[in-house]
Amino acid sequence: MLELVLTRKVLEKIVFEKRPFSDALTEVFSSENLASSQLSLVRSLSSCTLHHYRLLFHHVDRYFPMLTIEEKLYLMIAVGNNVFIKRIEANIIFDALRHFLKNAHVSELDSETFCEASQAGSPLINPELKPNSPEYLELKFNTPAWLIKMWTKHFGFPNTLKILNANNKPVVQACRVNTQRTTVEELTKAYPSLTPGPIPHTVIYEGRTPLKKERFFQEHLLFTQRLAVTEIINQINFDNVHGQLLIVESRPQALYLEVPILTQGRIPLNVVTNSIERKLAMQKGVQEFGLQWVTVYEGTAENMVTQISQPQDMVLVVPQCSKFDLIRSLPDFFVQFQQDELDPLIHEQTTMLHHASTFVEQGGLLFYGVNTLNQKEGAWLIKQFCETHPEFTLVFEKQYFPFDTWKTALYVAALRKKKAKVNDAAGV
Repeated sequence: MLELVLTRKVLEKIVFEKRPFSDALTEVFSSENLASSQLSLVRSLSSCTLHHYRLLFHHVDRYFPMLTIEEKLYLMIAVGNNVFIKRIEANIIFDALRHFLKNAHVSELDSETFCEASQAGSPLINPELKPNSPEYLELKFNTPAWLIKMWTKHFGFPNTLKILNANNKPVVQACRVNTQRTTVEELTKAYPSLTPGPIPHTVIYEGRTPLKKERFFQEHLLFTQRLAVTEIINQINFDNVHGQLLIVESRPQALYLEVPILTQGRIPLNVVTNSIERKLAMQKGVQEFGLQWVTVYEGTAENMVTQISQPQDMVLVVPQCSKFDLIRSLPDFFVQFQQDELDPLIHEQTTMLHHASTFVEQGGLLFYGVNTLNQKEGAWLIKQFCETHPEFTLVFEKQYFPFDTWKTALYVAALRKKKAKVNDAAGV
């Protein structure tokens, strides 16, 4: 049937061409004249197959290892519908399966055996796999075994199970209110889709319309922000910042909005980003939100000496990272992310932190944050940094988990730069 064929086209673009989920959908839909109900069905089938990709592939491959990946994808889509979302009636799916398998030269007996094993409620995992083994959990939670082993090593098995379960739950759409223009009370009273968040100045969006299409979003009355980040920013004593503040990023973030809104523009803020497109987008955001004392530069931590001429009271470093916080949001996360990407990321984080640290004023603070569940990018990296930069002392660090209060995968550390002694400053 057409929806199964179109869903396979979407998945082929994601799996073979590494196209992001939303882009793959747009590219396939642009060449078809589909009703809204068909668009919704293809989107659901695509998302379902990706969310259970490892399990569905495992199930199909057990019965038909000889089929091509393209053929397996079709079967995976059909089984995913039967077992999980049930958007298409089972008898229609089974008719389509029998027709497809016949054309693939599969015997009628093998076809019926597969259909019988692919009904709603059927166990799809090979019973020979030991429960709670990395290989078993990989299929159950659609998470690579190498990552499960890493989390177990870093955080212990009980926390790993909590992480895996939390990653299967919907994402909380948290927003930080633009308190220069409105309040939580005013927004939640005017818009029923918004409810007060658990942290001051935050709301939770519970509407079905895409957030970016909502009037309050387009009028810049709020912006998306993780609750854990707002909690951290709210705890910083900006009254002790009398000079300037610097954000160095290679990963897009909303701190350049949140900090000046919280401090009411009292502290001059410099932002260095590594993309001209990102710089222009941030400048537009600064203008739209009516912010002052925010200057955005294009550059990197290595060359920002050409833009930043004096030490900063506070430096916030936001590097690219494994972004494991997006596992819940992106159905194709593990199709796109590969284990060999970690080492280059860690090298970039280490280099960026080193260069940014040279701009911290004596007695100033250096913040480091990554949306990850990986101690190599978090606690271990900061420990190594302190060993190679004895002028800095760790004053705070915390690993947030998707199963805790703030539902976020985030590591953050704060380090203070020691003040030079008088005799050291005099060269004695």
